[in-house]
Amino acid sequence: MSYDPELPGCFGRADLIFAGHPNDEERAFAWLGSLRKRGIGLEAALQQIREYLESEGAGAEHIKAQQKWATAFLKPWLND
Repeated sequence: MSYDPELPGCFGRADLIFAGHPNDEERAFAWLGSLRKRGIGLEAALQQIREYLESEGAGAEHIKAQQKWATAFLKPWLND
C-alpha cells in the first residue's frame, strides 16, 4: 500500500509529529474526512502512517508513539 499524498502534510516536517501544530491538525482533519469518504478503516490508516514515517527514516519508537497518538485522533471516526 502506498500512503495518501495528503498524509505528509499531517506531520511536522522537522519533528514528524502527527497533528502537532494547528496547521498539521487542520490537514489531519481533512485527511480523516477523505478516509471516511473512501471507507478506509483505522488499521489501513495506521499502516499508511507507518509507511510514511519509515520512508522518512523514523525509528520504531517514534512510529509507535505517532501511531498511538493518531489512533486516539482517528479511532472515534473510523470503522474497522
